[in-house]
Amino acid sequence: MRTLYKMMAVFIALLAISFIAMKLIEVGRDPVGEEIVKLWVSERASYSNSSADINSFNMVLEQAVSLTVFLFVIVGAVVRMEWRVGLAILGIVVVIFTAIVPPEALINKSIEWNLILFLIGSMTLAGLLRELGVFRYLAVNIVRATRRRPKLLLSLILLLSFITAAVLDEVTSIVYSVMLVFELSSIMNIDPRPLMILVVLATNTGSLALPIGNPIGVYLFFKTGMPMLGYIKYSMPLAILCLAILLLLVLLTEKDLVNAVGRRLSEKAGKVEAFIQHYYMELNGRNAVARLRYGLLMLVGFIAMVALNDSIASLLEKAFGQAVEPRSLLAFIPYIFIALSIAAIRIEDVPKYLEKSVEWSSLMFFICLFILSYSLTYSGAMAKLAYVFSRSASLISLVMIAGSTVLSAILDNLSVVVAFTPIAAFMNRAGLVNNLIYFSLLYGGVLGGNYTPIGSTANIVAVSMAEKKKFKVTWSSWLKKSLVIASAQVFAAIAWLYACLALNI
Repeated sequence: MRTLYKMMAVFIALLAISFIAMKLIEVGRDPVGEEIVKLWVSERASYSNSSADINSFNMVLEQAVSLTVFLFVIVGAVVRMEWRVGLAILGIVVVIFTAIVPPEALINKSIEWNLILFLIGSMTLAGLLRELGVFRYLAVNIVRATRRRPKLLLSLILLLSFITAAVLDEVTSIVYSVMLVFELSSIMNIDPRPLMILVVLATNTGSLALPIGNPIGVYLFFKTGMPMLGYIKYSMPLAILCLAILLLLVLLTEKDLVNAVGRRLSEKAGKVEAFIQHYYMELNGRNAVARLRYGLLMLVGFIAMVALNDSIASLLEKAFGQAVEPRSLLAFIPYIFIALSIAAIRIEDVPKYLEKSVEWSSLMFFICLFILSYSLTYSGAMAKLAYVFSRSASLISLVMIAGSTVLSAILDNLSVVVAFTPIAAFMNRAGLVNNLIYFSLLYGGVLGGNYTPIGSTANIVAVSMAEKKKFKVTWSSWLKKSLVIASAQVFAAIAWLYACLALNI
């Protein structure tokens, strides 16, 4: 009962703060303000009165409630991670029954169904590949290759996470990388959580390298229409620099983890060797080898199809004369390989993997976050926040990267970037800034997500997978690993941004 009273007090305090903030922030009639209002009105036009005043009392009240609900869910998740799904569902009920956003708008515009479908398919496929022995094979061979060299072992795991995130996407990468961490932890009998957090940081860092690695990159790449090489010129060097920072800081600051892994490799050297020998003896069976090869072939095929997704969509469009949207096609690629897996498993077992491998609570939390984030956009709260950040025109790049970093640590980073993009586009069209303004959003959105367990999709998926294995990940344990590393990466991004500006790269 005491907890309930405390949460009610927190809600009331957040409501008061949010109302005062939304009342004090008024979107002006200057060019930037008019552009923001125009976009906000167009967002609401199909569902409500398009002539609504973003600064009116009624709109301020809606903005305050939507912001309060969102922050309340975040605060609740900080206090106790296991509350996040329940509080998020409660938040949706408040948003719907206070008529802040029409239900049809939430269903049609707020939820990234492409991502949800992709996640369900990717997680199910991961379970199937695990059944075929793919992840145990990779784990055994990493341990075998590093032989009592814990620094090399950690570096290889983080490098693998970085590369798969760059060439696939952060969601796919984190599912398979966390599976690999669990396998390694099982072999060495260590707590998987510290290594899992570092793997998430490496995954987010790798997703910065190419536009396909992160939804933010995909959005900015298509929104700006810039060439692929132009994008890579600004993103990949920074991603590699941030990877170097990550590896260096892990080796310097994670000595306890390095020593623990080294100690386990040394103490259990005989057991590890016996395990490896036993593993390869088991593989002598013709059926086991065939299943493993088939699983590896499916993994490679899946990676290839995801990497070539745009080209496949273009070929299908030319072959059948029907428009094929690449992102929508990507959502269904995992299901091709789930169907192919029937050659190696019983068809009646597919529902079992769908039930056990998919992080359903994580997916529900994603859906709730999408809805609550959209309520901020629909009510105008996000537009007002974007307008505030636009006031520092002379330092706009620094403001953009700082603002997107801070907000992406606690909000859906794609929503943050989408909200700030109109300001960046306006200043770019006015000739005040060049294309680097978009990369300030990219850097802040991706790297800011490293700070907290809910900062990005990869973080939430990893935490949910850990909880399913009965490993609780707290905010304090996450921040102990992420604070120094993420801050160093953000400072490196700021330095890289201003070096590019100074050198006119």
